[in-house]
Amino acid sequence: MENTNQYVSLANKYRPQTFEDMVGQESISKTLQNALKLGRIGHAYLFYGPRGCGKTTTARILAKALNCTGHTGNGPTEHPCGKCPQCLEIAQSADLDVLELDAASNTQVEKVREAIIDTVALASSRDRFKVFILDEVHMLSASSFNALLKTIEEPPAHVVFILATTEKHKVPATIVSRCQTFRFRPLSADEISTHLLDICGAENIDLAPAAAKIIAKNAGGAMRDGLTLLDRAIAYCGDHIDEKSVSEMLGLTSTELLIDATTALCHKDNAQMHQVFQTLQAEGFDANTFLKDLKNLLGDLFYFSLGQGSEPFAGAASLTGEVSANFLARLTRKLNKLIEEVKFSDNALVSAEVGLFTIMDSILDIDGFVRRLEALENGTPLPPSTPSVPPARKSVAKKAPAAKPMPAAKPDRSRAVPAEPESAPVPVLDKVISNRQVWDKMLVQFENSPFVYDILMNSSIEFTTENNWTLQFAPGKEFYQIPAQNKLTELSAAASQLSGRKITVSLAGNTVQSPAPAQEQPAKKPAAKTVISDEEPFAKGSFAQEIAAQNADAPEEVKEILDIFNGGELMA
Repeated sequence: MENTNQYVSLANKYRPQTFEDMVGQESISKTLQNALKLGRIGHAYLFYGPRGCGKTTTARILAKALNCTGHTGNGPTEHPCGKCPQCLEIAQSADLDVLELDAASNTQVEKVREAIIDTVALASSRDRFKVFILDEVHMLSASSFNALLKTIEEPPAHVVFILATTEKHKVPATIVSRCQTFRFRPLSADEISTHLLDICGAENIDLAPAAAKIIAKNAGGAMRDGLTLLDRAIAYCGDHIDEKSVSEMLGLTSTELLIDATTALCHKDNAQMHQVFQTLQAEGFDANTFLKDLKNLLGDLFYFSLGQGSEPFAGAASLTGEVSANFLARLTRKLNKLIEEVKFSDNALVSAEVGLFTIMDSILDIDGFVRRLEALENGTPLPPSTPSVPPARKSVAKKAPAAKPMPAAKPDRSRAVPAEPESAPVPVLDKVISNRQVWDKMLVQFENSPFVYDILMNSSIEFTTENNWTLQFAPGKEFYQIPAQNKLTELSAAASQLSGRKITVSLAGNTVQSPAPAQEQPAKKPAAKTVISDEEPFAKGSFAQEIAAQNADAPEEVKEILDIFNGGELMA
């Protein structure tokens, strides 16, 4: 006994049967309808675009319109009836005069010659047109394309070719130039979610709008994928589908966890980020899915910071007030690279956590940093949500000993600025600023000196006393000590000028004070010449003049490098 209650998937049950039923491809539907109305029917069409967006469905509707007999008239119609034998058989892929061929399964030239070339000259058995629908046509071999070329160029009057492909660039230009081409665009999330809600209304299924949006976002612009996910959601949830159930079904990361991770990235909060990964491990979330969801949320936050779109989550407005759009854009780019790395890792969760810690440590919000410094210079109060210390200094402070806290509310007489001798008067500023403010101003002042700025950004400063500062370098960055020693005088002068008092900058563990500019250094004894070989007198020659002449034409940046390392020869 035949089963009359056989299940039909939603993708097949609600497959569009007319041009008006098509979703998201209105321009293509209108063009084809007008061509049918005017009798301007092409002999070959090429439909290309991503999967699941309606290429094969449109090809079947066009075949119906060419052969429909259920209307008043003897020719094609732009409104196929869907009830005549031709329309019913084409919808079921059972029409003898409408041949649907899968080019992926018929790549050989013998199959093409047997299925198309040898039968194309034969008259149709019943229908008005003989229609050949070649799906995934880019899979044909080069010899098959060559055999098909002449037939597509000059087919019989009763033959129409409809080629469909997801990769147009793989179709030879000689084939493309002989077809009318139509690009099928991916559907937007709003178009897919609206259609899903309409279908669920017809099926008496309670689908929450938030759940429909989640399914639409995960459909990737393909209506067929969206309907397949909806089928899966009905099997999982029954007649009531909510946001939480769909997230569990798809294995998506919870919104709260993504918000915590986004906040940790923006604030460079290592502890909070580690807590996020502990939750991921405890709940068994997939690291790749988590990173993709995090990238999408950061992308939404980036657009929101530019004034585009709605607030992606509660508190996003205050978060975008703390960091710049440029910072969010660089975070998103770094996450893209991290996703590719984690794909091939044997421990994805650990690789993802280490990668995010590296991203937090390497990206500096320069725009936000300058904005906060300008607010300090102008005396403008910072917003309560804006951290008073730039994120760049936070990350450095975690690598090296933290600076000693400075008193802010009560004046400390023990730390008062000592009076200078009368022989060396120091200018007094109208407004006394703290050592931390002086240090921040120095960072801005040396931005145009990349080598000094690099030294400052890779060091931490300790205010040993009010007028004595100490530069420290974390393990692994000891090589900065040599150029830093040569710049101590310049740093001390800049700090003194900005603060209005004499400040000496020295290196940690180094008792050598910054040299005074007027003090004459004792002449060094000439080093004993080393004779390499009497047979090679040029090895004992002095090339100082030649080196100086060669270095004179070097750019200013290169001269600054040579000056930091006490001279050197510029090699061509």
